[in-house]
Amino acid sequence: MDPISNADRLVLLLRLKLEERAKSNAANRAASKPHTEAPASPLDVRALATIDWSDERPMRRAIIQSLLADQLGPELVNDAQFQQIVTRVSDAIEDDTGASELLTKVVAELRRS
Repeated sequence: MDPISNADRLVLLLRLKLEERAKSNAANRAASKPHTEAPASPLDVRALATIDWSDERPMRRAIIQSLLADQLGPELVNDAQFQQIVTRVSDAIEDDTGASELLTKVVAELRRS
């Protein structure tokens, strides 16, 4: 059995948080319209990891966006509601000490690879 990487842990945490939010907001959810445009590819976070960031928040947000796009579909990347979700998830992770530390480890792993 392969060991679970920090990125896998972060994806699991994001899934749990999204499921909790979906359950609590089930009454307020609106059906989303399917996009007819060609899907946009998610950012290559490995390439972003090579940049020397003075502020790592854009890098951290890009990782979260990439993970969410990978799980929910890359066609959502250009959707304004998806970007709001990315912002909310990013803020929630920054507010949660354990999740923030996990994301820091993911960034460190990307920089080493």
